[in-house]
Amino acid sequence: MQHRFVAYLCLAVALFLSGNALGQQRFPALNFPAVQGGRLLPYAFAGGLNAPQFSPADLNNDGIADLVVFDRAGDVFLAFLNEGKPNAISYRYAPEYACYFPQLKEYAVLRDFNGDGAADIFCYGLAPGSQEMQVFQGYFENNTLQFKPFLFHYPGCSNCNRSLIYYPSSTIPGVWLNLVIAQTDVPGIADVDGDGDLDLLTFEGVVGGHVWWVRNMSVEKGFGLDSLHFIVEDRCWGRFFETGLNGCNNNLSPRPDTCVDFLTNAPTEARAQKRHPGSTLMLYDDDGDGDLELVSGDISFRCLNQMINYGTPQQAWMAEQDAYFPSYSTPVDLPQFPGAYYIDVNNDGRGDMVVAPNVRYGAEDRNNVWLYENNASVGHYFELESRRFLVGDMIDLGSATHPAIADVNGDGLLDLVVGNAGYYTTGPLGTATLHLWLNTGTPTAPRFELAHSDWLGLSAYANISSDYAPAFGDLDNDGDLDLLIGSNAVGLYCFINTAGPGQPMQLQQDFRPMWASMNTGTYGAPFLVDVDLDGSMDVVVGRRNGTLAYFRNIGAPDNPLFASQPTISRLGGIDTRTPIGVGFSRPAVIEQPNGERWVVCGNLDGTLEAYIGLTPTEASFPLVSKVWGGIDEGERSSPAFGDLDGDGKLEVVVGNLRGGLSIFRTDLQDCTVSAQMPSPAGGASSVALWPNPVRYSLRLEWPVGQPFHWAISDALGRLMAQGTGAANTPQFVPVFGWTPGLYYLRLHTSSGEYRQQTSFVKW
Repeated sequence: MQHRFVAYLCLAVALFLSGNALGQQRFPALNFPAVQGGRLLPYAFAGGLNAPQFSPADLNNDGIADLVVFDRAGDVFLAFLNEGKPNAISYRYAPEYACYFPQLKEYAVLRDFNGDGAADIFCYGLAPGSQEMQVFQGYFENNTLQFKPFLFHYPGCSNCNRSLIYYPSSTIPGVWLNLVIAQTDVPGIADVDGDGDLDLLTFEGVVGGHVWWVRNMSVEKGFGLDSLHFIVEDRCWGRFFETGLNGCNNNLSPRPDTCVDFLTNAPTEARAQKRHPGSTLMLYDDDGDGDLELVSGDISFRCLNQMINYGTPQQAWMAEQDAYFPSYSTPVDLPQFPGAYYIDVNNDGRGDMVVAPNVRYGAEDRNNVWLYENNASVGHYFELESRRFLVGDMIDLGSATHPAIADVNGDGLLDLVVGNAGYYTTGPLGTATLHLWLNTGTPTAPRFELAHSDWLGLSAYANISSDYAPAFGDLDNDGDLDLLIGSNAVGLYCFINTAGPGQPMQLQQDFRPMWASMNTGTYGAPFLVDVDLDGSMDVVVGRRNGTLAYFRNIGAPDNPLFASQPTISRLGGIDTRTPIGVGFSRPAVIEQPNGERWVVCGNLDGTLEAYIGLTPTEASFPLVSKVWGGIDEGERSSPAFGDLDGDGKLEVVVGNLRGGLSIFRTDLQDCTVSAQMPSPAGGASSVALWPNPVRYSLRLEWPVGQPFHWAISDALGRLMAQGTGAANTPQFVPVFGWTPGLYYLRLHTSSGEYRQQTSFVKW
């Protein structure tokens, strides 16, 4: 299949009715097979994991606890159905369930507070400036877990936000106070006192290291489990203090009735700070005595602390600690704020422990999900089973992935080239590379296999650049695809393909100073397209500041030349910036048969923005949708388009901050080649056209091994030219004098055995 600088697409007939209809469609997520190191990745296109939080929940109302993952790096949910095989990890990636979760941020803990079998969500408050907790109540509709906001009841408080948790003042009757929870934390949610309803354990806001027991009085007040009524029962639960200064050691009280003094024996300057640095809490009954033990992680350290409860459910007393938990097997050693989660992963009825970073940026992002299986017949004995639970079964390239789609090895199948920001490292040099995933499947059933983790040797530049963003296009008008690569540094890397049309790529770096001197801005993401339709390939670059820079090709079609400064610095008025002042725009262009071109742009928010029209102007392109196709990959979305499975529908591959890839089937039809026709005999694939765009004469080759008929029509269906071609013989079609625009070429053999359709541009 000959793929050129732009994917020419036609909208599905139903979507011609309304431009807004496309923006409102939710594109289905796909999960094609992928192989790495000879091993099939069952969750290949789940999107990667950087800072995941784990909760059990029955997603499909079958009575089996499934797995819900909320990743703080991008604030996204991933859903995995539990197939329920006893004593086995048996999950199936099920992205269709994730779309029913609300858009949350920072943390999300799923627990069933009312005992109806539908998990509820305790999460970071969504109100502007909030550092409170919010609750979403779960329910089943059509056997699918869905959610609605839970509204609290605060008598006499007209100013209380009923979506957030308040508690009554213990000193001023009738006054309600905000329950402040640091956004860095993951609080504990469990039945602390054994009365049947769920309580909260959280550090005291942002100013200290005592744990508060926020008790749920629903049962005591006669409401049963159907409501939530919180009071602050104990401001020093467990009688300990988390210092955040001395490894994972906490200050423990020598007595069950005495709250340990603040930072006992600590230096004066440390006592004066009195701050809560950030912590995670995992609650479970380790020894089966009815009270809860606590495993905590701290933002300042790479270890976990386990504290043993020597008290009672009503009065906890942490009298013993393991500062390098679990020291009896393999202690946790995760840079940057580990968080622990208690969940039965392998369906053996015993709670296991999963540990992962709890920080959005800069943490370990490859060996970052540690699974400890509980191998005790009674109680708990956590043994490390994997450092790559789930993430090892995905395409996960560390952080910040940027895909491009092209036939790299000339076999007629579309391959994936993926750039990344690199992996977490403590070394002096970066780790960013290009990864080549070859399509080893069939035209209708893609299967990707990692062929090279440092394609083209881009690691040689990783000491000066990262965040590689590749883009293919025919820069020199010779009929094959060349490669531009953006990075976090200003300028571009260029590789020219000398192979010729339909051949395996032979890329040679173009070292002309022009490429490095182009003022792309930082974190440039290029796309190759003839913006002004003059027959020369131009460059559009998405930038960190959220705008698109247009560099007009001022050279010849076969000899590109670009100025150092953009021709237009804010193409189409597109600006993907968020309130924090950055946007990370990532452009792609799709074209419809009527010649109308759309710009689809990734952004910092993780959605895809779609705009109508591509012309060399600063005037604003009309907006189709800010959340095109309902796609939201959490943070730093980066799209690439192609028909990967030959069904005539275009797929979009989306990279993200988490270092993975996701694939969605759009409602667009790929009109470059008919997806319904068989390939020509002898293994030859589709028609080759060049140059494309064409000005004077079009050369076409169709290696079918028998005579064929061809016909060319314009976008309105009018016949422009037709003729007969000899087997394995190039045909030349004069197009001088034709109106510039998009044209369609159809070919078929006299027997009707083989048919092909493609398109080209006249300039």
